[in-house]
Amino acid sequence: MGEYIKLYFQWHIILLAFLALSIIILATDLGIEKKAKAKLASIIGIVFLLSIVHTIERYVCEETNDYPNFRFALTVIKYIGPQLILCLLITTLSSNKRINISLYSLLGIEFILLATSQFTHLVYYISENNTFTRSYLGILPFAFSLLYLIAFVVIIVIKLKSERFELVFLLASALLCVVITILEALDIISAQLNTALGSVILFYEVYLFYVNSKKDFLTGLLNRKSFVNDLKNNDDKLSALISMDLNGLKTINDSYGHQAGDDFIVASAKAFTSVKGYKYKVYRVGGDEFNAIVFNAKEDNIKKMIEIMNDNITKANYSVSFGYVMNDKKYSVDDLIKLADEVMYESKKKYYQNSDYKRNIFVDNE
Repeated sequence: MGEYIKLYFQWHIILLAFLALSIIILATDLGIEKKAKAKLASIIGIVFLLSIVHTIERYVCEETNDYPNFRFALTVIKYIGPQLILCLLITTLSSNKRINISLYSLLGIEFILLATSQFTHLVYYISENNTFTRSYLGILPFAFSLLYLIAFVVIIVIKLKSERFELVFLLASALLCVVITILEALDIISAQLNTALGSVILFYEVYLFYVNSKKDFLTGLLNRKSFVNDLKNNDDKLSALISMDLNGLKTINDSYGHQAGDDFIVASAKAFTSVKGYKYKVYRVGGDEFNAIVFNAKEDNIKKMIEIMNDNITKANYSVSFGYVMNDKKYSVDDLIKLADEVMYESKKKYYQNSDYKRNIFVDNE
């Protein structure tokens, strides 16, 4: 058995390196929900256990003929494990309950077919002398792996279509898994899918780390750091800068609780990002402060954008103050921010003067 322990590390050294890096990254503050973090930890654990199962199965296969049923159980785990990992990855990315339930239902059907195959001989079976034999449905586990990989690719494309760099690398990792699955189905290689899946997990966590360093957790919008970087890197390309500030957020928090305030923030983010036909980015730069960088637009377009945003906010029974400044190339980045804020605060002042709210309620909100 000592020889197989050495072989384990030889076979899985790359996988173990991937998993170690994944654990280190997961231990940091990724800014993701606890459920998603727990799911990723479960995936890492399953991949590690599968590598051990593979080694034990090889030992039982080559060193003894006494445990055909035990080897069969290990083989079921070895085949169903990668599909379970892919299901967990997909459901981490997808929030569509119907799709997620369908995938787990298929996984359940596959498990039943595999677990009963020793008796039905539908997929494969282990003979009394410990010989592995594939039946006419022996390709089924690999077909399921390809199905889940296709679903994974589709989800990646849908979720990351605007993130080209991350999309390319995650697609490359998924396609690597496809190639390895096909090679394993043809008996050209053996048990390399776990290592490929380990690479997918590692890159996905790196992707999460990268994305969450750029985005606001509550709204999913880009954060202040992204706003400053994008503004400096695109100051010669932007047409206008829009400043938005939520009216009465502090009062909503104090009167109805922070969940109600969060609802206001999220509703505002949706209103700001739902304007069609314009090239722009929206950022949450503070508790109740948002900015938008607009490209290739004239002043009439900016006014129309603000009108649409304001209509969306009004329909949700909230209020927001807007201000904007056109970029005529004579202002610095800091000047653009200052000027847009000045116009916004002037609008905010008029809002309070014309509303039924008491002015001193919102002093801390400015």
